[in-house]
Amino acid sequence: MNPFFVIVLTPIIMAIFAAFSRKGKEVSTPRKIAIGMGITGIAYLFLTIFSASMGWASGVEFRAMPVAEAEGLKAGWWVLILTYFFLTVAELFISPLGLSFVSKVAPKHMQGLCQGLWLGATAIGNLFIFVGPLMYNAWPIWKCWMVFLCICLVAMSVMLGMVKWLEKITKA
Repeated sequence: MNPFFVIVLTPIIMAIFAAFSRKGKEVSTPRKIAIGMGITGIAYLFLTIFSASMGWASGVEFRAMPVAEAEGLKAGWWVLILTYFFLTVAELFISPLGLSFVSKVAPKHMQGLCQGLWLGATAIGNLFIFVGPLMYNAWPIWKCWMVFLCICLVAMSVMLGMVKWLEKITKA
């Protein structure tokens, strides 16, 4: 997460949640997490469309290009800013809310274990980061971003499919 975006966006997102709550339209934590996955998907959709329109090659092909040609294909600063923006907003919807939700629904005597499992699952997910460069070296980068987009859409769909059940167990 980009610290600048976190500092700037956290109060804004909290204000949005508070405004919904004041209007009696509070968004449940599971729904917020699903929305976060959708926002992550928006970042990857942007990267998919942008890299496909730029005709970016695979990592192997990019490294084989003459330096001048490769320099001309590099993304501008605004691509990084926009991507960081969406990914940071999504992270604010997912990570702290997920850990909070786990502590809310876990049995009292297992809260520490369940929070550790949440963080452990995050760590295991981070171990799979090596898959991105494997794909990028074999395929044009837009296909890699498309894979990440599809994973986000599947995760969001699963979460949305579980929202009613998760909301019910939260209230129990």
